[in-house]
Amino acid sequence: MANDNEPAKLLLPYLQRADELQKHEPLVAYYCRLYAMERGLKIPQSDRTKTTNSLLVSLMKQLEKDKKSTQVGPEDNLYLEGFALNVFGKADKQDRAGRADLNTAKTFYAASIFFEILNQFGPVQPDLEQKQKYAAWKAADIRKALKEGRKPVAGPPAGDEDLSVPLSSPRSWDY
Repeated sequence: MANDNEPAKLLLPYLQRADELQKHEPLVAYYCRLYAMERGLKIPQSDRTKTTNSLLVSLMKQLEKDKKSTQVGPEDNLYLEGFALNVFGKADKQDRAGRADLNTAKTFYAASIFFEILNQFGPVQPDLEQKQKYAAWKAADIRKALKEGRKPVAGPPAGDEDLSVPLSSPRSWDY
C-alpha cells in the first residue's frame, strides 16, 4: 500500500492493533478487525481500489474464521472498555510520573484506537470520548517533544487534571 491515495491505509491502525493482540487478546483483536471492516465498507465503491477490495475480502474471511474460535457476547463492549481504560491508564501513569518515552506515545496511540473501536457498540460516553481525544493528542505531543529533543511535559495541557483513570483493575494488561 505504497500509494498515499490508497483508502485501505485508513484501516491499517485497527488491523495493526488486531495483529498485535491476536495471540493474547483474541476478543479485542476480533473487534479491531470488525471495526476496520465496518470502516472499510463505508469507503464509497468509486474510491475503492483493487487493493482495498482485496483487503476487505481477506478481512471478511479472517472475521468469519475468528468468530468461530472467539466467544463473542453481549457484554463485550464492557470488556473492550475496560481494556481501553487499562491501556490508557498504563500510559497515563508513566506520563504523569515524568517517564514518558516513545513506548508511552505508542501506548497512548493504541489506547486511542481501542477507545475508537468502542463506537461500533453505539454512542460512546463523553468521558471515554474525551480520553480518546486526549490519548491521541498525548501520543502526538510526546512524539513531537522527542523529535525536537526535549523532555515531554507530563500530564494534560494547562492543568486539566480530569483525565486520570483509577488503575485498580483485577487484570493487568500488556499494553
